[in-house]
Amino acid sequence: MKIVLKAVFGSIDKDGNLLSRNVKDKDAEYLAEVLDWTEIDGVRFDVRPENGGLRIEMGGGKLYPDITLNYTEKLNVVKQIVHKSEDAKFTSSVLNKFIRKCTKILNDEPCNRGKETPPNIILIKDVDVIE
Repeated sequence: MKIVLKAVFGSIDKDGNLLSRNVKDKDAEYLAEVLDWTEIDGVRFDVRPENGGLRIEMGGGKLYPDITLNYTEKLNVVKQIVHKSEDAKFTSSVLNKFIRKCTKILNDEPCNRGKETPPNIILIKDVDVIE
């Protein structure tokens, strides 16, 4: 089973405050390519641009979709992903690690230097499963 995430790039400041959601950036396709094929704890993340956002497929390990999102437009804040069931504990843990790693990579990416609201965090908007 694979987990499929619909996501967008957001922008946070150094204190983790959300500056902008759904950052449209000329470098978005390149940045998705930079993050593609990231592997954490035996889970591979395939990252692709799709419909103005991102499609992220998680494959490998025992993955369960019973997780919270790290972002909702209603609250306009970024949160940790939390498991809703014990089965999904590994999924939430590895996904939080992936998002932290992506933020570090995006903050260090030369094409983001000097931008007022650089795309530097992944905001998860939906979770689905493919068999």
